[in-house]
Amino acid sequence: MQNGLLISKMRTERKLTQKDIARYLNVTLTVYKLYEANIRPMKIQELNRLSNYFKVSLNALLGLSNNIDEFTPFELDYKYLKFSLRYVRRIHRVTQKQLAKEFNVSIPTIAYYEKHPEVLKADYLKLFAEKFHVSVDYICGKTLKKEVL
Repeated sequence: MQNGLLISKMRTERKLTQKDIARYLNVTLTVYKLYEANIRPMKIQELNRLSNYFKVSLNALLGLSNNIDEFTPFELDYKYLKFSLRYVRRIHRVTQKQLAKEFNVSIPTIAYYEKHPEVLKADYLKLFAEKFHVSVDYICGKTLKKEVL
């Protein structure tokens, strides 16, 4: 899940309200408050918009890296993300069934995420990155540096 504390800190440092960021992300204030409280995972699009807005990596926003200075502005390429999710899973010789069991989701859920990465949630991306020891920025094509977590 996203690092709500970091997001809150960056928002307050810029003297922005929760309502300002909710409006920027095109979500309700209630939903945004759930994001900052780490109760509801963000969608990949929202996470990427925040990454670009605050100029921090996806890894930092997910709490996978303490280095908030790494940044590359980026619009998500869902074809690349679709390829990357399958590629990383397959080079580690992990089946959808194995991944589903480990992540406690159904096999159709894994298949759907791989076919439609635009529906990915932050919590899934974080689990995926941790399992395969690879950065979310790399998985999403935001960097070509294959950072190992």
